[in-house]
Amino acid sequence: MLNYFKDRFFRNTFLIYMSVFAVLLLVLCLVFGYQEAAQRREKEFNEAQASAQLMAQSIDDRFSTIEMVATYIDSARWSPYLSSESDILNSKLDYFDRKEIHKELGVFNDVLRIARSTAILLPRRDLAVDRVDFRRMENYFQWIGLDPEFLETIQEQLKDNYSSQVLLSPRSGEGDSWDFCILRQIDYDTASRMILFVLVDAKQFDKFIGSNLVYSRKFQICQDGQVVYAYEREDAPEGDLLDIAIPSSLYRWDYLFSVRMSPSPEIFQNLGIVALGLFLYAAAVVSLAYLLCRLTYRPVAVLMERLGMNVREQFWGLREVENVFVDMRNQKEGMEELANQYYRIGQDSFYASLLNGTFDEENVDEYVQKFHTELKQDMSYQVMAFSGIRPDSGEYKKFEEYVLKLQVECYREGIIVLTSFMEGCMLLIMAAEGGAQKLSEQTDRIQKSVDEWSSFLDVRLFAGGVHEGFKGIHRSYREVKEHMRGDRLEQGQTAYYYPFDMELKLIKSLRGGSFAEVEQVIGEVKEENRQRNITAEMEYKVTGLIYETLYRYALDFELEWKGSVSERQRLMDAGDPEGLWRLITQRLREIEDAYHGRSRFVTVGGRLVRYVEEHFASSSLSQQEIADHFGISRPMVSKIFKETVNMNFVDYLQMLRIETAKNRIDEGDYDMIHVARQCGYENETTFRRVFVKYVGVTPQKYINMKKM
Repeated sequence: MLNYFKDRFFRNTFLIYMSVFAVLLLVLCLVFGYQEAAQRREKEFNEAQASAQLMAQSIDDRFSTIEMVATYIDSARWSPYLSSESDILNSKLDYFDRKEIHKELGVFNDVLRIARSTAILLPRRDLAVDRVDFRRMENYFQWIGLDPEFLETIQEQLKDNYSSQVLLSPRSGEGDSWDFCILRQIDYDTASRMILFVLVDAKQFDKFIGSNLVYSRKFQICQDGQVVYAYEREDAPEGDLLDIAIPSSLYRWDYLFSVRMSPSPEIFQNLGIVALGLFLYAAAVVSLAYLLCRLTYRPVAVLMERLGMNVREQFWGLREVENVFVDMRNQKEGMEELANQYYRIGQDSFYASLLNGTFDEENVDEYVQKFHTELKQDMSYQVMAFSGIRPDSGEYKKFEEYVLKLQVECYREGIIVLTSFMEGCMLLIMAAEGGAQKLSEQTDRIQKSVDEWSSFLDVRLFAGGVHEGFKGIHRSYREVKEHMRGDRLEQGQTAYYYPFDMELKLIKSLRGGSFAEVEQVIGEVKEENRQRNITAEMEYKVTGLIYETLYRYALDFELEWKGSVSERQRLMDAGDPEGLWRLITQRLREIEDAYHGRSRFVTVGGRLVRYVEEHFASSSLSQQEIADHFGISRPMVSKIFKETVNMNFVDYLQMLRIETAKNRIDEGDYDMIHVARQCGYENETTFRRVFVKYVGVTPQKYINMKKM
């Protein structure tokens, strides 16, 4: 064994193998250790999450008792008399009825076990009823230690939450936990008449939480991004902190558990085990390296000697072997690349000779076979050219995919398609056996697809006639060049101007009743198309799209439409594009007159819509604020808004905010908190919920889609 190590090449090979095995074994140990730790932590996480789910369900069950109390109060015999604003009905509650109400509220308070006070609030009567007395609201709040102005906060939180519980934290407690309130509107009126008020005792709730928490170090209840209640356990086990958020299955708040995971084990606690592991590791590395070196030493040495290298004089013998094989591979790849270049040059030259009619008729069949084409003398040929495509442009790759798809479709129909790039144009040489009709039909289909692309890709198609034989390729190509030369002499463009953002601006201005802006948009579109000198056919398309938008708007808003299909067709047959623009202006005036004469709400409606568009970024914007600003009632705001834009206030406001948010994301603003506040949302949770409702995906997923 020692004789082998006297050989320098054997020693070098052994050291290389030992280094490789050392790294591989170390990586395997690390991978197995990581997997074991990951499995352990996953198990702990699953246990903690299951415990958190049970805890959340237990809290929901406790809060659901309040739903039963609210249902009982709503169906109680004395409930209509208590909530009524009529003195006659109130007088029906005698002394014994009041004692019964106090007694039942006391029973409810004891059943909940976490409540410091349970009361019925009557805002319209400025009255609060608990287990003790009927007293004014201000006196009741002072009695339980809250600010008398707390009623305004309660009513604000219950707005638009007619049938759901709401949590509210006055933070009147001391330390890390505080009392909080549970609110439930008993009636279903827009302005609440009767509210179930439960003041939760933080100490009692701490006991309830502490008796159920096993793994958690901290616990919080969050509503709309705000912490309503917080609890921290002092005797929880030490370890890494992991947050688990569990949404309530019954209510619109979340539970946040901060779980302490077990700390990672110390691997150097037992020095004896560590030493034994290192010894076994070193023994395995040396043994494997020696065995593999013995197996490969002699074959490698013989190979190197045959290659003319002296293994006893070379310190890194394997490097010499590698260098020889790398040089051979590079030479082979270089020869293949050079051969491919010559092949492509020859192929392009052959296609150019066919197009220009300079090919050798005696050797043309030989070149057809050489470049693996299926062209024959008795075939029908046609040449097509796509202008406006540059190889260095971003659209060229998409266009290549289109051409490849076209080649596959043509091959299925028995049509051969060859491609070549000459004089700044992509050329297609199409061939078919006895297929003049086939080629003509295929040309029509390609022309239709190019017309569809013309709205976003500036490409034009020129097609020559169908001719027989190889000479027909040259004749068809000559016709293509004549078409292109005649097109350059013509003035005008085929790409009209009517982008998608201008169409959206037109529709938005119509819905808002801003007819001056509508006329301005139409004027900009007309002026831009006139500067482009578009053809009459394209001008017919632009005016037709605008005419269709006005017609759809009149139908949606049930306005009288005096136009007909024949009037546009008559102007188009007469070749009068200017008459079409005048027709659009006339129809716009008729729509405006019908809009302003439809009802007495229209003028105010336009002002309402403009006010919302100017102040939608304010988080305090509401129907009540608009009603106060314009001096009308809140129901009247809803009615006028519905008649003006054919959409309710909330949907229109959320649409404006979400569209603004999408525009900011498109412009590169990926800070969701900043975007939410700029669009009128006070917290990211509400913004995310509304964004998913109107867009269908979360904001983060929308950002990822834009980055792709």
